[in-house]
Amino acid sequence: MKKLIILTILISGLLSSFSMLQSEIRLLQINAQWNRKNDINLDNLPSFHNDIKIKKDFALLEHQSPDIKKSIKAVPVIILLVDGKQKYQWTANLSFKLNITKDQVQNALGKLIK
Repeated sequence: MKKLIILTILISGLLSSFSMLQSEIRLLQINAQWNRKNDINLDNLPSFHNDIKIKKDFALLEHQSPDIKKSIKAVPVIILLVDGKQKYQWTANLSFKLNITKDQVQNALGKLIK
């Protein structure tokens, strides 16, 4: 019985360690209210990478802090965050449109997360 309890504790410790190793991946789109017609459909972008769910969020530029507003030069912008840190960014061109594909996101993730 003692061995079974020890084995259970070891397995649960290993499983919790494994879940801590998984990265949190988030795609955040920021756009201005006046440019909503050029929103990117986040459903067309990947939902998983290496069995890790990709969280997708949208925010309006008008609701962001002054520091974030200053850092964004064109909208819409898609920001790839891994474990809460910005790792990659796709920004609109002069027409205020952003062309981004699933492959571009997967390629960026492939470089960041092995």
